[in-house]
Amino acid sequence: MKQPHWIANQARFSDTEFQVRNPADTRMVVGTITLGTADLVDHAVNAALKAQPIWAATPLDDRISALLTFADRLALEVDSMTSVLMSEQGMLRAVVGREVQESVKQIRELCRVAPAELADIQLDAADGHARVIKIPFGVVAAIVPWNAPISLATAKLIPALLAGNAMIMKPAPRAPLGISRFIELAMECVPEGLIHLIHGTESVGEALVTHPKIRKIAFTGSTAVGRAVMRAAAATLKSVQCELGGNDAALILPGTEMAPHIDALATSAFRRSGQFCYATKRVYVHRSDASALIDGLRTWMQAQWIGPPNDPQATIGPVIDRIQQARLLQLIDDARKDGVHLEAFGQWCESAEQEHGCYVRPHLATNISPDHPLVLDEQFGPILPIVVYDDLDAVIDEVNRTEYGLSGSLWGDHLPTLQSLARRVEAARVFLNSPRPVGAIADQMPAGGLKQSGLGWEKSVYGIREYYQYQSINW
Repeated sequence: MKQPHWIANQARFSDTEFQVRNPADTRMVVGTITLGTADLVDHAVNAALKAQPIWAATPLDDRISALLTFADRLALEVDSMTSVLMSEQGMLRAVVGREVQESVKQIRELCRVAPAELADIQLDAADGHARVIKIPFGVVAAIVPWNAPISLATAKLIPALLAGNAMIMKPAPRAPLGISRFIELAMECVPEGLIHLIHGTESVGEALVTHPKIRKIAFTGSTAVGRAVMRAAAATLKSVQCELGGNDAALILPGTEMAPHIDALATSAFRRSGQFCYATKRVYVHRSDASALIDGLRTWMQAQWIGPPNDPQATIGPVIDRIQQARLLQLIDDARKDGVHLEAFGQWCESAEQEHGCYVRPHLATNISPDHPLVLDEQFGPILPIVVYDDLDAVIDEVNRTEYGLSGSLWGDHLPTLQSLARRVEAARVFLNSPRPVGAIADQMPAGGLKQSGLGWEKSVYGIREYYQYQSINW
């Protein structure tokens, strides 16, 4: 089925087609999009400019009600949307199903905190008064990647709408199908012309970033592209919020008992075949504990089954496409030539199309220098380097010796020590004895990056703050 662009709630098609193929079997076309143009962007902006002031004047309670209706609609489509995401991404049902469910929770959490966050601030003194109000940018645009499209679209669309903006969204052509349905559901719950969807490649992204009437850009993707977005947005002084690359390190303290942590570490490295921003991409372990860690990881990896996401036996799926597959296989080949010891693990499901699928077996990289590109650069795939260290203070410097600062984790048996060391890790989020946010407060923490891993924040009140400006009325 051919997916349309959505401009002012009208389906639009353009001339150039792009086929979306199943990464588990690239012979299967799972959908088709047409690639947009700068003219479509202009049409969307003009329609958004008409709808946005009406929406901004709508009482916040009514905006919240509309978005809670959207959350309810999305909750009813978790299974169907999960199936679509599996077919276009190749990721396992449990992984993408949780993504959709967490997006529903994220919408409800944003709606919960919005009234207090968006309230006016009253300032009073004997000789004057002021009211600081929070006003929307107007028309904003979001460019969303292929690896977690529903979660990342939610983190941009919902705060923008709560703050009174209109939104134009561009999905990645590698995985545009699930987000298309997501936007269709959202459009049905809000006034006409408030949300627009334009498929396309770099030319559409450039048209969004350079359009003079779009006042803010929210982008998730690589650091290199993030720099280009910022350069282009500077011409019209747009506000820019970016979540960029990460090279998250797991640092294991000397003497840590390994067995309780093996599953969490390995799952963080190989979930989504390593294709997510805060995957564990490098592990640092003390020399005295290295054998225990490596043996535990080998045992875990040998038990994995590689195959398509619709096979219930599969625990590791394919990577997104042939380009990604070739890039990762080249990284592995280059590292072997450099003397790195690389071991491939996992058993093939009978259903796995090894010839036609975009599979990369999970690899463990040992005997590797902390200076090797496989350690310092983001692999974004199922390759996990294990770096051995001797001195804890020195290794923290090694962990921080990267342009990235998205997140990271510390592992050990003494919580106060972990809490103290966390302050020395140059990352926006530091997890202790876990590779990801934990607890009921997980959605209340800011998500973003330090250094060249990002600019600005998402989640909860921190995400809403990205989509309003201040206006002071003083008398």
